[in-house]
Amino acid sequence: MRGIRTLIIFMFITAVCNTRLPGQTVNGMPDKEQLTIALEYFSSGKYIEARNILTRLDKRYKLNPRFKAYIGLCFYYTWEYDKACRYLDPYIADLEVYAPHERSVYFFADAESHFLLEEYDRAIPLYEKTLTVCYGKEKGDVFFRLAYCYMNNKEWQNTLDCLDSALSFYEQFGYPEDKSARVIQIQKMIAGCKKKLKQGNKTNKDNVKQENTTEKTKMKCD
Repeated sequence: MRGIRTLIIFMFITAVCNTRLPGQTVNGMPDKEQLTIALEYFSSGKYIEARNILTRLDKRYKLNPRFKAYIGLCFYYTWEYDKACRYLDPYIADLEVYAPHERSVYFFADAESHFLLEEYDRAIPLYEKTLTVCYGKEKGDVFFRLAYCYMNNKEWQNTLDCLDSALSFYEQFGYPEDKSARVIQIQKMIAGCKKKLKQGNKTNKDNVKQENTTEKTKMKCD
């Protein structure tokens, strides 16, 4: 999602400034200073280093859900999606107290992690929660991901509805950088969904016809 790193850095600064940890590390550095260093690592893309500090502090103090979510984000950015889910899943409900777009970052990262683990049923409700709090310009991407989830579950009508919504938001707020590729991809997916739905309708009609024929045959025999 666009601007996600800037938003996270801002949230991290806010959390660090409002956090009090009583102890000190082994080398004498105050733990609050360790949090500041973790922020610096995070802002420079050193997610492993940031995660190491936070997980060490979490073992000592049992950090609050917000910091648990930060750890989850670190795992998400280092492509360790199973561990990201482990830190994000249990605390999603506890994160409801924070600002809408902050929550959208957590929801989206959790949804993406499940999606990339091919756990589509678990990703769907998280993407749906993201839609309730993210910016309009981000909804095209979220609906596009939802469409993939439903497609993998062979839920063709839901897939088609999400693709239509994705197109609508893209047209309103703009496409990703690979606009032409995304448009072609969506058009192909829409065509595939319509084909599947048409086949499904034909199958249903054939089944009804077969049932009626069977019933008539049975009545004649009786």
